[in-house]
Amino acid sequence: MQELEPGRRVVGFGSFEVDIQEGRLTKNGIPIKLQGQPFQILTLLLERPGQVVTREEIRQKLWSEDTFVEFDDGLNTAVRKLRTALGDPAENPRFVETVPRRGYRFVAPVRLPPEPELAKHRKAEVASEPGIVPSAIRQIEPTSFRTQPKRNKARLAGIVLAALLILAGVGTYLYLRRPTFHVSSNDTIVLADFVNTTGDAVFDDALKQGLEVGLQQSPFFNILSDRKTAVVLKQMGRSPDERMSGRVAIEVCQRTGGKATIQGSISSLGTAYLIGLAAIRCDNGDPVAFEQVEAHHKEDVVDAMGKATTHLRARLGESIPSIKKYNAPLELATTPSLEALQAYGVGLSTWDQKGDLASVPVFKRAIALDPNFAMAYGALATVCHNLGETKLARENATKAYELRDRVTESERVSIEARYHLYVTGDLEQAAQVYELWVQNYPAAAGGFNHLGTTYSSLGRNEKAVDAFRQALRIDPTRATTYSNLAVDLFALNRFDEARAVLADADKRNLQTDYLLQARYWEAFLRNDNAGMQALLLRASDIPGAQSLLLNEQANAEAYFGHLGRARELSRVAAAQLEHDGDKESAADYLSQAAVRESETGASAEAAEDISQAMKLDGGRDVTTLAALVMARTGDLQQAETISDQLDKDYPSDTFVQKYWLPVIRAEIELRQGKWSKAIETLNATATFEFAAPSAFPVGNIYPAYVRGQAYMAGGDAVKAGVEFQKLIDRSGLVLNSPLAALARLERARAFSLAKDSTHARDAYRNFLDLWKSADPELTLLKQAKAEYAKLQ
Repeated sequence: MQELEPGRRVVGFGSFEVDIQEGRLTKNGIPIKLQGQPFQILTLLLERPGQVVTREEIRQKLWSEDTFVEFDDGLNTAVRKLRTALGDPAENPRFVETVPRRGYRFVAPVRLPPEPELAKHRKAEVASEPGIVPSAIRQIEPTSFRTQPKRNKARLAGIVLAALLILAGVGTYLYLRRPTFHVSSNDTIVLADFVNTTGDAVFDDALKQGLEVGLQQSPFFNILSDRKTAVVLKQMGRSPDERMSGRVAIEVCQRTGGKATIQGSISSLGTAYLIGLAAIRCDNGDPVAFEQVEAHHKEDVVDAMGKATTHLRARLGESIPSIKKYNAPLELATTPSLEALQAYGVGLSTWDQKGDLASVPVFKRAIALDPNFAMAYGALATVCHNLGETKLARENATKAYELRDRVTESERVSIEARYHLYVTGDLEQAAQVYELWVQNYPAAAGGFNHLGTTYSSLGRNEKAVDAFRQALRIDPTRATTYSNLAVDLFALNRFDEARAVLADADKRNLQTDYLLQARYWEAFLRNDNAGMQALLLRASDIPGAQSLLLNEQANAEAYFGHLGRARELSRVAAAQLEHDGDKESAADYLSQAAVRESETGASAEAAEDISQAMKLDGGRDVTTLAALVMARTGDLQQAETISDQLDKDYPSDTFVQKYWLPVIRAEIELRQGKWSKAIETLNATATFEFAAPSAFPVGNIYPAYVRGQAYMAGGDAVKAGVEFQKLIDRSGLVLNSPLAALARLERARAFSLAKDSTHARDAYRNFLDLWKSADPELTLLKQAKAEYAKLQ
């Protein structure tokens, strides 16, 4: 191991300086008392920064040959005195790290003041933090991995100063003899928190966030998610919010079967900053790659980080063609503002830990700090979409799309997909984008989650299940993935598998509003009314769940013919949301209630609910259901007017063009006695019948229901029965939608039309048993009883 050059007197680290020849330690120029063996130990460690100095080496140099029994106690006492002088706790060291059963390692960046005779050599420098061990010292040119200086004397002086900075370490020869170490997309990488000795808190989270973005744009790096990290830290008896030092990162990496941890540090050199990145093997703690970069000013740090990250990717085995393909400059891919990058990172962690609503102001702050921060707009678009604020989702997705040339390849794909989902509504195009994403980034759980959600919306439930299972194999900690998988298994009537998925989520103690909704549907499918009520009571303990389950209970009440109770619950849920400021979701619930009312003949109530919904929100879903309600209640002119406007406003929207407009126009044609034309119009929905449009919480199979009524109007009972049977057979898809109950009545009427009295009586009994406690004044119920009586 290379030691300090002869004649080297002063070594600096943090706010300390050590004069080796004089045997003096100072802090900010003030002498610190440290003599004898503690000072000698410090000198040994400074001679080999970042390297393990074994206990045996210390014994041989500082203790006599015949010292054995007292050595351990003596060494421990000396190290304690050293730590006390440096203010360096053993449990979270900034300078001297204990390497269990081996020795000690100096882990902070070391400064060696420049000396004239060293200027010729341009020696490389190495910075370390707890766990960081430089694996190489390379001869580099002064401008390597550095931001371009301005052409003035001050900058030239900065270059010379940077070139003169030296940190001792292992030689190039030993580095070249080390075995090659590569990572692949199947290998887990753990990121430690940066060691920040600058005193500027903005570096605490921003640099780690920038490093993560820089690495994740490569398909070769599978970064352990914050969610998984929090789970492991909890298993280790640590707080999930605790900053993760290098040593802790290695333990997390070992527990998760990871291959390497990447650890970084930043220190200040006057107005300049020195950034170090190192990759450490998780199995044995050995260093495998190291990069270092100097940024001349604070505003250059993000760009410098990007350069260092790119070179580290190459050292860890990524090919040059891959790096060229996936190498957006970090300053452009994120933001040149460290404050904005820090806010974005906080927004992501807030989103993950506290949910959508809590993350909104944080993402807005990131955008305020940098109005061209594409990734922040993209994240905010998704949050707004999840909250049902479709207008804001469209606005932010559009802004992100306009800035998509400023992001990494993976984020660009994500932004383009969001644009198709939230703005154009072209789900087919979104699915193609996500398919490309998972091909290029097969280790990214997020890509499979998005692809699964898109498949699910399109009614491709088998493909959705495969995508969600792949997402869980990569990251089994996401509650939303369990919910999505269970719901798609319901849609395929694979109920036992769905229950097993929800049980797995329970074992992991995952609790979200969507999971509670999925558990409610599972209880409904088992006809477990007590279980449904228990879940409804639990909803008050989970943010966002109470109004969600009130709406589900409203649908379930309508399913059993309790229309009065359903109306009351929907209005309570909507009022609660409106009070909370979520007018869009309130409008959604009221418009869904209006459709319910229109299907059961309560036209006045339907008109009241849809009118209130449209006052609260004029978004796509509310407008679409307004047209449907008006067609069902006989306001055909207004239904046509709204339909024409939807056609104009959403020319590429999959659901508008291939699901809702055909359904609405077929309803209008039925009211006009054009049943044959209605059937023809509904041909456009053929490949989307089992889709799950966002206007409803479940897939209603609405096209089949309307087509069945058209066949009934034309006197074709057999074909009508086939259509209504689709809703009965796919009970896991329609779930508690009132159409599922009404389809049973329509099936009975189809048997009756076909003169099949036996099956008609059975079907009527089935429906009347389902509605045995229905509101007695319902016109639909009276009609069903009268029709059944005629068959006796």
